[in-house]
Amino acid sequence: MSSDGTMHFPDSAASSASFVRRMVLGVALINLFVFGMVAFSLHQSFGEFDERAEITAQNLSQMLAQDIGREFEKIDVTLLSAADEIERQLAHGGVNRQAVDAYFGRLQGRVPEIISLRTTDAAGIVGYGLGVNPKARPNNSDREYFIRQRDNAKAGLVVAKPVFARIDNKWVIPISRPIHLPDGSFGGVVYVNVALDSLTRTFAGLDVGKHGSVSLHDSELRIFARYPVPEHVDKVLGQKLDVPELRGLIQSGRDVGTYISSHTVDGVERKFAVHRIADHPLYAVVGRSSDEYMAPWRRQASKIVALALFFCLTTLVLSRLIFRSWKRQLTATMELAREEEKFHTVADYTYDWEYWEGSEREILFMSPSCERVTGYSQSEFQAAPELLVRIIHPDDRHLMAEHRRYIAHEDEATLDFRIVRRDGEIRWISHACRSVFGRDGKLMGRRVSNRDVTERKEAEAALFRLNAELERRVAQRTAELETAIYDLENFNYSASHDLRIPLRAIDGFSRILLDEYSHRLDDEGKRLLHVVRENTKKMAQFIDDMLAFSRTGRMAVAPAEINMDELVREVVEELKLATAGRDLNFEIDKLPPVLADRAMMRQVLFNLLSNAIKFSRPKVASRIQVGASIKGGEAIYFIKDNGVGFDMRYADKLFGVFQRLHSVTEFEGTGIGLAIVRRIISRLGGRVWAEGKVNEGATVYFAFPIKEATHG
Repeated sequence: MSSDGTMHFPDSAASSASFVRRMVLGVALINLFVFGMVAFSLHQSFGEFDERAEITAQNLSQMLAQDIGREFEKIDVTLLSAADEIERQLAHGGVNRQAVDAYFGRLQGRVPEIISLRTTDAAGIVGYGLGVNPKARPNNSDREYFIRQRDNAKAGLVVAKPVFARIDNKWVIPISRPIHLPDGSFGGVVYVNVALDSLTRTFAGLDVGKHGSVSLHDSELRIFARYPVPEHVDKVLGQKLDVPELRGLIQSGRDVGTYISSHTVDGVERKFAVHRIADHPLYAVVGRSSDEYMAPWRRQASKIVALALFFCLTTLVLSRLIFRSWKRQLTATMELAREEEKFHTVADYTYDWEYWEGSEREILFMSPSCERVTGYSQSEFQAAPELLVRIIHPDDRHLMAEHRRYIAHEDEATLDFRIVRRDGEIRWISHACRSVFGRDGKLMGRRVSNRDVTERKEAEAALFRLNAELERRVAQRTAELETAIYDLENFNYSASHDLRIPLRAIDGFSRILLDEYSHRLDDEGKRLLHVVRENTKKMAQFIDDMLAFSRTGRMAVAPAEINMDELVREVVEELKLATAGRDLNFEIDKLPPVLADRAMMRQVLFNLLSNAIKFSRPKVASRIQVGASIKGGEAIYFIKDNGVGFDMRYADKLFGVFQRLHSVTEFEGTGIGLAIVRRIISRLGGRVWAEGKVNEGATVYFAFPIKEATHG
């Protein structure tokens, strides 16, 4: 600046060249950064689109595998029931066609996916089931499922490749189980035909896009079903589609996985997700077209690249404009820089309502945002500093008074309070202040920052109301559920009770027939009446068990400390009297006491010990051990036997109502004893589970938390 006050700026070619170099370098770096970010963003979004497609396919394949698995489980139960009925009738001297066909009809009606339920004899001749003409004697000995059942005694449930059913005249998937003669030898198979169109409808319900596919394969890569349905279905179903990626996944032993392949029926490249169906050698495969699920990414990428190019062009144009206005703006820029230095302290955080209060509480600076927050202008606050207190909500002014007393001894403090705006609206303010000192250490007043997020307070209030509403709804739904359970138990109890009347009539009249009219009946008639009476007794036992199960939900719990040693020995002595003549060996360890209802706990022990005695009957000497341990904060009790045991694959069925793992010809009972045990243990706050191995015995455990279960 000269003596006359004029400010001079350098105007040489060298200065301009230096500015241009810096500007070009800056523009280049900005564009490089932008294109780098675009490339990174496109790469990242590509991965996200690909990952979303993979997750979607995985979720769909898992859902499909679960749905098919549940259907196969229902079908397996149907096959087991049908085989059990055939084996039962064979064990009693012969098969009653009319009874079998009626029973099969009822079983088939429970599973809509089954279009036929039939049996063959050991030679493959179809004998029983709806739609079977006994005179036609169709031979299924060439079918895959029959050969596998006949040649492998451990085949179990067999799901064969799709075939065109000769009797049903449509494409089906045969599923079978073996039938054993009374001597244990192979007696044929019981099989169902599952219509492929039912699977196709299930597949069609999945949203895999226009060019996606859904298929079912076995471990040999044969196609069992596919959607969309291939044009030449007979050349595809049951045939192997050699997909190296799928073959490698299956051979590795994995149950789930993903891969990309164009080895498809229609040659379309897809991302596939594979999920094994339960324990079956079948795999649900869901594929989504790569072109289809990546199309949105390509559109997005085109837009981003176009924007990047536009940005590059814009920066070039702007750099030219900046260069042309550089000299004109230099003087104004330097002046603004000097003014900015004066107000640098008060220029930060201008969005919030801020002010500087002097040591005498005078207002030295008030940010313009005060009007946005309070409705009052800068000049109004500076003219009347008491307005700072006057706008505080009357109920919160005492908070500010306490705050002012507190900050007299502290450098920093915060406070939340309400204000009343000029328009009458109430707003929440988050207030923070700190002391300001000059270079000489003298107090210059306090710097204050007031922030409005009212929205945060309203959100907290809304959340509180939402939680209260959720608690009310949970309580309401719980009450409704308890009422429904109570009504269901009442219905079960009433229905079971009413069923006794016709059963007594059947039992009474059949006994009269045997007592007074037996001389008019031939041996077959007498045998049939005995069958009626035997089934009447079974039905009566069934009803008694239903009532017992229902009562466990209605019984009042009266917890008290129970001496488990004493209770176990009491139940054992009772059972010994009922099984006189059996070689029973009991080993009863020292048992900790339990806090529970004595009557309920006695029922648990009675059911479990009865089961142990019953299922160890085939052994020459039955060994039953009762013991306990303290582990993981629980008292764990167990009852172990050396009986027939069970396959752990069916462990989840043990505690279900009327679930049986052995036929009634082997062991009596209705399958409700363990269901009662689980219900009682649950009501008492414990848990129950079982372990076993075929022909090596079983162990049933039940446990209670120590703080609730024992005092020892």
